[in-house]
Amino acid sequence: MCRTYRVVLAALGWMLCGAPAAAQPADDESGTWSEAVMEVVLKGQAEGETLVVLRGPGGMLLLDAEDFRRLRLSPPPVTPHAHEGRQYYPPAAIRGCTLVIDELRQRLEIRAPAWAFDTTSLSAAPRQPVPVSPASTGGFLNYQLLAQKVQAMSLAGAYGELGLFADAGVVTSTGLVRAAQGADRFVRLDTTVTRDFPDQLQTLNVGDSISDPGSWGNAVHYAGLRFSRNFALRPDLLTTPLLSTAGVATVPSTVDVFVNNQLVSSNQVPPGPFVIDRLPTVTGSDEVNVVVRDAFGREQVVSQSFYTGSTLLASGLTQYAVNLGGIRDDYGLSSDHYGGLLGEASYRRGITDLFTLEGHGEYQAGAAHAAGLDAVVGVDRFATLNATATYGGDSAGGGVLTSLGIEHHGFNTSFVASATRASSGFDQVGDPLDSALRIRQRTLLQTGTGLSAWGSLSLAYVRQSYRSSPAQQTIGVTQALCFGTAGTINLMLSRTLTAASSAAPAQSSLTAYLVFAHAFGNRVSASATMVAGRGSGAPQNEVVAALSQSPPAGPGSGFRLSASTSGNYDADWHQQSAAAEVEVEAVRTAGVEGRSAQLSGALAWLDGMLSPTRRVAGSFAVVDVGGLPDVPVYVENQLVAHTDDSGKALLYNLRPYEANHISLNPADLPLDAVVGAGSTLLAPPYRSGVVARFPVERVRSATFRLVTEDGSSVPVGATVTLQGLEFPVVLDGMVYVTGFDHGMAARASWPGHRCKFRLDPPDPGVIQPDLGTILCRREAGIQRGPN
Repeated sequence: MCRTYRVVLAALGWMLCGAPAAAQPADDESGTWSEAVMEVVLKGQAEGETLVVLRGPGGMLLLDAEDFRRLRLSPPPVTPHAHEGRQYYPPAAIRGCTLVIDELRQRLEIRAPAWAFDTTSLSAAPRQPVPVSPASTGGFLNYQLLAQKVQAMSLAGAYGELGLFADAGVVTSTGLVRAAQGADRFVRLDTTVTRDFPDQLQTLNVGDSISDPGSWGNAVHYAGLRFSRNFALRPDLLTTPLLSTAGVATVPSTVDVFVNNQLVSSNQVPPGPFVIDRLPTVTGSDEVNVVVRDAFGREQVVSQSFYTGSTLLASGLTQYAVNLGGIRDDYGLSSDHYGGLLGEASYRRGITDLFTLEGHGEYQAGAAHAAGLDAVVGVDRFATLNATATYGGDSAGGGVLTSLGIEHHGFNTSFVASATRASSGFDQVGDPLDSALRIRQRTLLQTGTGLSAWGSLSLAYVRQSYRSSPAQQTIGVTQALCFGTAGTINLMLSRTLTAASSAAPAQSSLTAYLVFAHAFGNRVSASATMVAGRGSGAPQNEVVAALSQSPPAGPGSGFRLSASTSGNYDADWHQQSAAAEVEVEAVRTAGVEGRSAQLSGALAWLDGMLSPTRRVAGSFAVVDVGGLPDVPVYVENQLVAHTDDSGKALLYNLRPYEANHISLNPADLPLDAVVGAGSTLLAPPYRSGVVARFPVERVRSATFRLVTEDGSSVPVGATVTLQGLEFPVVLDGMVYVTGFDHGMAARASWPGHRCKFRLDPPDPGVIQPDLGTILCRREAGIQRGPN
């Protein structure tokens, strides 16, 4: 306010006196400084800002330090001039800066080099967390019923998952029943209480869980506590290092950023340096082109290459997990067989965008213990290097596990190379009980490249050796060719060599697959496969023909039919409805025949509504459309459900913690229904349900012809007042009114006239009735004027 007052006073002084008003502040040494109002414009801009400047001897011009910031310029490194308690600097002292002053128009143009301006920071992918929708109280029951017969043996079974949820979290419990040859058995699988803390990106699990193995451990089932950093609670959060690019605009310009020739960002920038961060990238090596284009169409292009890997964490991000409980022994066979105490902890942090460090430790009472470090380093915009060093053992001793690998994923060529070695005494949680099956050494070499019109080629080599088992080597070659709409051909060759041992001689096998596939559209495809094999474990020689149709996302059916020259076959039919799925299959393999039938689905309870639906794998919601039946409901603009007789619809498998766009089409609503908001965003918690209520209002309307006592029509322009609302009278006394849902009195008026009438209750079966001719009687005491 004070600053605006100064500008107004200085402008008034100029208009009244014809010259800038002089000021003689006590801190002015020379006494020749004066204030003036000028329009200050940066070169290349059509309009500027009206500022108070300080004029001095010899035409010297100074700007307030605050105005430098408004113009995005840094004050020059000179001693400021103090005036009325403020600091002033000469813009001409900026290296490379020139001033053009138009005294007649009181206009100042500043021509400063681009580097002199403050840097403009922009984000190509700004973080936009979605508020989590609070969970309602409810539950769901997933079920799967199976009947199977293989040769003469029959098997029946059932799998179930019960989930109960509220705003505090979700409880899930799974189990299965097996019935084979008269032996029935129930096995509990997992029972877990899950509590998410989205603001802290943390999850607490109490009950049955799977441990976090880190980069080099083994995941095991246990029962107890698990506390972890859970990035899935923020799907918008990108955890890998993001690319940033920079440049300089000499004048106001448009900056377009292309990643691998795809436009990913377009922004308007003022003059000066700019930085655009959080550019969306893919894992691997890519190229970024920055195109700066000014108003005259002049362009400058800056190119840079980059590399990012999925194993790198962005600088400053941390990921951790703590597991404490008892090992689940005989999982899937026993409901409550627990082993020794398990304790595990992992901590991973992005030290920089090119260096991620991880520490992991684990302990199992009476068994193994291990601890080690894993580091991932970005190598010169080309690849990521991974190194692991771990010590582990048991009461009998210990050993070391080391690993080194390099990984490169390029736009056209990729390769992976890694080597892992474990000394004879190394042991860790979850290793096979039979020490002969524990890995001693593993080497992996894999590469793939695009061959343009010749498709793509990939090569792989794996060598593994065990404590007491013979080493095994596998070499594989894959060639893929695409012929457009005609189909694709894939050739796969692999050779396996097993070293000799004291119990068996050296063995080798060769396998070849030649596959031709063609898509007919409408989810239908066909394929022909030639299989050839030689040696131990190789498949038999045969030709397999197959025809399949995948089921749609919603209700519909799919099938798979295949037959081979060796007499094998597979016939599968899959039917989906809104409430359940049915699958029937008949198979013959290597002379063994089998039949199976499977029914799966779910029951969901939410907002007092029990609904059959297909299996609930994610989160879900009930949409309430104000009691209107058979209203289509859309998710991401795709029709997924219709409301039932109570005006509700169940939406299953919504994405947890993500924005799910739920909408109605106003054209699908009855004529007497008005929706306040036709769409909403839902971000339901994990495996929980939310309720979305659309504000739908039933607005009854009617038409009628209004006449006076002498039979003439109420004139055009008269106003009808009904329920506090006003409606115009149109040609021939016709009136259209809304809010008409019961019998009510109304009034009509026009200059010099006023009359009243009554509308009878509407027929509830008619949405917009025509009430015919209504008599409007003149009110007592109202003088009749001219029509």
